[in-house]
Formats: sequence, C-alpha cells, structure tokens
Amino acid sequence: MIQENEIGGKSNRALKVDDYFVSPYSSALVWFGICTFLVAVFLASQLGVQAKFFDNMPLEKQPGLWSAIGIIGMLIFGFFQIVQFWFHRNGLQAPGFVSEALIWLRAAEYVLWFMAYVYLVPVVGYLPTTIGFLMLMTWRLGYRHRLYFGFAALSGLLIVVIFKSFLQVKIPGGALYEYLPDMVRSFAILYL
Repeated sequence: MIQENEIGGKSNRALKVDDYFVSPYSSALVWFGICTFLVAVFLASQLGVQAKFFDNMPLEKQPGLWSAIGIIGMLIFGFFQIVQFWFHRNGLQAPGFVSEALIWLRAAEYVLWFMAYVYLVPVVGYLPTTIGFLMLMTWRLGYRHRLYFGFAALSGLLIVVIFKSFLQVKIPGGALYEYLPDMVRSFAILYL
C-alpha cells in the first residue's frame, strides 16, 4: 500500500518492497553478475598458486580446500545466473532453475538429519540412535500409522544386528552406556 504525504510541497511516498525490485534483470544486476563470474574465473585460475594443495596430504586437511569449494560454487552459480540472463534477454522462458535448485536444497535437509545421526551414535549408542532415527524419518516422511513405526523399529534392530554381529563392524559404544550396570554395559558396548 502506497501512502503519500505532502511535506513542504514535495510528495513523500512510502514504497513497498516490490517497488524497489521492479525488474530482477536490470542492467546493473546483469553487469554485476557478469563481473562476479569473471572474478570467479580469475580466482579459479589462481587456485594452484594462491591456495596451496600438497601431495600426500588428505583432501580434508588441504589448506586450499575451502577456498576451492567457495570458488567452484561461485563458478557454478555464476554460470547459471548468466544462462538465466541470456534466456531472459532473448525473450525465452528459462528452464526451471529456481524450482530445480529448491529441489536440490530440499535434499540437503536429509544430509543434516544424517549428520545429526552420525553425531549422536557415539553419545547415545548405535541401537537407540538407529531405531530413533528410523522412527523419526518415518514420521518426517509422513507415515503416521503405528504399523509403519513398528516396521521402522524392526528395521533399525535388524540393521544393528547385521552390522554389529554378522558383519562385525566396529562402531564405538555410546557414552551413555557407561551409566549401565557392569554386565549390561559390556554387552551393550559389544552388541548394541
């Protein structure tokens, strides 16, 4: 809603947010996007010189890793921005970049759920975390019937039995297991 007030003979308009962004493809925005992409290309050309990568060092310990991730992200997103500008300039309907990007971002939610799961296993324990995680995912995906929760709990139990007993995967016992009685604690650390 635009309100106009006369103050000192001048029109003083209160603008809506939409009034500030008349066109998402203004010439200034296009030039800014192109210049940002060119800066990203220059930074990518300097990755081996300015951001160091050493032989015989794991990737996650490389000093230039996060710089490289940031610059590669700038290149990818800058490229798609320029493609979108080109489609708009030529009067074409750009492919659903925004809707596609939102779908990919929605998938990132499950990465965060998994990271929480990985963090909780050494604290709570493999069995309770696995069962709890599967039941939470069952609820998150919209399955609300008791039968689905039963299947989720049974699946969690089978996963733990298969990985700990048959495959003998060494997964650290939960810190909460330290509070269990001695006989139960050793069993829980070995099998749960």
